[in-house]
Amino acid sequence: MFKFMVLAATSTSAIALTVAPASADVGSHCQQDGYCLFSGTSFTGTKVAVPSGSGCAPVTGLGFAVARSAARGYGDSKVLELFSDTQCATSLGVVSGEVASTAARAYRLISIPA
Repeated sequence: MFKFMVLAATSTSAIALTVAPASADVGSHCQQDGYCLFSGTSFTGTKVAVPSGSGCAPVTGLGFAVARSAARGYGDSKVLELFSDTQCATSLGVVSGEVASTAARAYRLISIPA
């Protein structure tokens, strides 16, 4: 399976996220279909499943101001892109497994080409 790294910088640190999810990339913290975002770092605080759909969506719609961590669940055909702004203009990277520390203010689900 082809994989590559996307590097993205936040105001406090850099995070590396891989693209092209595989079953081995399923995170243990989400435990459901799709992706989960968390209000705290290291998968703490409020956990919310990202609703299916497309387009840019602010994290505030999930009930918290900033997603501090993210995890991939099971059986999806999409990747989750995280953004540092609410207009989805500045990408932090694409999630395929678990991201213990980020500062995402918006997200977008992207279909994986067959």
